[in-house]
Amino acid sequence: MNSETIGILGQLGLACGAGALLCALIYWARKRRFVARLAAALALAALACTLLHSVTHVSRIEIDPSAQLAEMEARQQAKRQAVLDSRGAEVAQIRFAEDDGGEFLDKAGLEESDLKYLESIDSDEVPEWKKSKKKRSDESAEDDGIEDLVDTEETEGGADVGELGETARSEPILMSEAGVITARRIDRWSRRFAWALVILALLLLFHDYLRRANRYAEASLPLPLPSSWLNAVTPIPPLLDRPDPPRRPVPAELRWLARRGDAFVYLTESPQAAEAAMQVLRPLSACRGRPEVIRVAGEDEIDDDFIFDAVWFGRASFIIDSAARAERLMERFATLLAERHARRARVRQTAHVVRDLGKAMPATARNAFTRLAQVTGFSLFLCR
Repeated sequence: MNSETIGILGQLGLACGAGALLCALIYWARKRRFVARLAAALALAALACTLLHSVTHVSRIEIDPSAQLAEMEARQQAKRQAVLDSRGAEVAQIRFAEDDGGEFLDKAGLEESDLKYLESIDSDEVPEWKKSKKKRSDESAEDDGIEDLVDTEETEGGADVGELGETARSEPILMSEAGVITARRIDRWSRRFAWALVILALLLLFHDYLRRANRYAEASLPLPLPSSWLNAVTPIPPLLDRPDPPRRPVPAELRWLARRGDAFVYLTESPQAAEAAMQVLRPLSACRGRPEVIRVAGEDEIDDDFIFDAVWFGRASFIIDSAARAERLMERFATLLAERHARRARVRQTAHVVRDLGKAMPATARNAFTRLAQVTGFSLFLCR
């Protein structure tokens, strides 16, 4: 394999492709985010180098005409040998000094068709029938006087268009016919390999996103994807104790859940915290296709079972700004979750209970609610 078959860009593209494939294998073994990004960068670099190599190098490769001429000469020699083999009895055994080099047959006894055939394979002599045909073509060309009316001479200070075309054209790379076929075949498979690597890199990035989506410390760019996709790679934890310091304020945490397409119920004892959350969530609530956010103030007439069903089916999210109502709602949720678990029911989209009541949740109640949340698809989010 020489540099004419694969240029510098082609070799660089193959090297980047090999690096991308190696990074993909490392990511699958170690699950590192930067490795997936490196694989994607190398795959894009391999694709760019391969496409540029195809345009700037492979497109210039042409068949060497000298090889074609040599092949044509070999075919003519084979034809002469075939004539010798078939007409051996008619070969002139006696050679005279006045005979030309091509007079190796005794043409006196040959028919007119054989003479024309011999003339056609003789590269040094133009047959009479070709001369007559050329003469007729020249005579017909003389009758066409259109070109004579056009001044084709180069004017002073002007440029020859033909010379400009030859200058602008890139110098071709001459190779044998077999070499041209090999170079184009390698180029075709290199482009397919580069596109396959790009698709593989995109799949790696998507897998890495799904792997981190249910991890509080690593998740990024919340998207409204089905929870079954996220949980298939990394199941959501049924209990999440918000770290100190947290990644985001509580209103931003709720906005994050809403952008994921998850329904939630936010339990707080502070009307100010409830109003701050509503200010952040109100623009998202107005978007079509997202669950509506409803604020329940104190002893509102909205039934607890209605709130549970709305959250279960992902129709709406709720903000409760009363500690007494929040405690009662938690007990009712535990009862309803136990009933749904008895019927082996599970939410289609993850639902969240965000508890921000300013005090720790009792361990017994927390453990019981966590077990029910795990089997039904809920998540308990404890804010300190």
